[in-house]
Amino acid sequence: MASEPKKVDRRKFLYAGLGVVALIAIGAATYVAMNPPVVTQTVPTTSVVTTTSVVPTTSVVTTTSVVPTTSVVTTTVSTVPATVSERAINGARVLVASGKVPKGATIRILHVAGSRAQIEAAIPSWESATGTKVELVTVGTEGDVYTKAMQEAVTKSGAYDAITIFSTWNGDLIEAGLARPLDDFYEKYDPGYGSNAPCSPIEPLASYVTKYKGKRYTVDLDADVYTLTYRKDLFENSEYQNGFKKQYGYDLKPPETWDQVLDIAKFFTELKLKAPTGAPFYGAYFYAEPRFAAYTTWITIFTSLGGILWDTKTMDAKVDSKEGLDALNKMIKLIPYMPPSALTAGWADLYDRYAKGEVAMAMAWPSMIKEAERPEAFTKGKNGVSLVPGSYVDVGGTRKLIRAAPNPVNWVGIVSNYAKYPELAYLFLQYMTSPEIGPTVILSGTILDPFRQCWFHGSYRDVMEAGYTPEFLDAFEESIAHSFPDIVIRGGGEYTGKLTENVNAAMTGTKDPEKALSDTASEWDKITDKYGRSDQLTAWQALVNLFPDDVKEVWKAKGYL
Repeated sequence: MASEPKKVDRRKFLYAGLGVVALIAIGAATYVAMNPPVVTQTVPTTSVVTTTSVVPTTSVVTTTSVVPTTSVVTTTVSTVPATVSERAINGARVLVASGKVPKGATIRILHVAGSRAQIEAAIPSWESATGTKVELVTVGTEGDVYTKAMQEAVTKSGAYDAITIFSTWNGDLIEAGLARPLDDFYEKYDPGYGSNAPCSPIEPLASYVTKYKGKRYTVDLDADVYTLTYRKDLFENSEYQNGFKKQYGYDLKPPETWDQVLDIAKFFTELKLKAPTGAPFYGAYFYAEPRFAAYTTWITIFTSLGGILWDTKTMDAKVDSKEGLDALNKMIKLIPYMPPSALTAGWADLYDRYAKGEVAMAMAWPSMIKEAERPEAFTKGKNGVSLVPGSYVDVGGTRKLIRAAPNPVNWVGIVSNYAKYPELAYLFLQYMTSPEIGPTVILSGTILDPFRQCWFHGSYRDVMEAGYTPEFLDAFEESIAHSFPDIVIRGGGEYTGKLTENVNAAMTGTKDPEKALSDTASEWDKITDKYGRSDQLTAWQALVNLFPDDVKEVWKAKGYL
């Protein structure tokens, strides 16, 4: 890698081509095999013909038409399809057969450039199976998507049928009236969510990225949950193991707590090793810069300590609580054991330095392991992956380890309230994220990562290992189950922006930690009042219910719930 941080998409990786080809073949067998029987009937002059088709989840669509003279009417009749992708295809066919959607109709999807290859992977088979078209409207950055989506909320032009967005924007786009509620489509077509589904998205992620104020508004496309990646070759080195145990009194292993993170980071930094690049070697790299400092590191420590962002009765900000200060102080203690660029550089610097062999451990998105396992990376074959560190908290007199993993900027799909073909757009989103087609999509490009249970096991396991590693898949599945939501309420970006600005100020020494958090709380209260305290409280109360059970248990023990 070059000395400057490599300009890569946040989740760029090199995937195994054979695995993807195999997946495409498997997926093709599913949708090509699904051909409902065709019934042909002769109709006398000027008669009324009623055709009935059984569609997914046993819904019934009836279409009535006047047919002049003797003609032939062809009706597609299908039984309830067995798979999520079949239900989507069959639903689209029924829409066309009923005349609700014309044959050859085109849905338009607004998305960021980095996801194009993945969405495209599902389009040819969809078009072949349904007789409808998909047009991608590609923009360069995530910010471009947000801007165009908010413009559409104002103009209501119907330019897009569906939009892929960060779940962080859910509150803004739903409250702006852009995102169509999807509960009716979920019920009608069954995308395979819920405890009884054989390949459901892993909870609590499945709910907190798709629900807002108790209703479904999105289809999950992704899992952006953090894991800890560490230098397995260093952690398993007997010399380092003996030295660490002698100094700290316990075994050197992936840290379970943030206190252990500090010990390990200090230990490896003080060894004064040299990286292969000749740069100083540091024990850790956690985001502490102006964009992600609070959005990832601080909020992870804070949540594991049992902190809660807002009061659940008043919507008063609680970031300046004892848990908030403790979390910030733990971050400040890590400063000497991280590269100085951790306080100033962009997100890609962490990837770059870790892959070059300049740090012992780092916490980031799923693409971290992909970057670290690139053929040219120094760290290839040297990586271990574990759940993010946590904290021991007293719960009803019992000391319990709470490990809460952040899920920053998870991709989801919305259907526009102004779409020309909303139902068809939803069905394509269901199809591309289905258990059968989703792996092909995920392994075809850069943005989306696995989120369904069955993708980590059985026949899908070998395929997923083509793009990831076995150890990562185990840790990632567990991390999703311990994950917690973004600030998925209106103004989410404003809240996180103010928090990160102040946390970074404390990290760089330009603000006292207590003042940084009290300033944040004051600014948060202003944001809350701007959008309406009652409305914001309703959204927050709904989001609270979607946090992991052990986190809510701590909140109850502390009297926060």
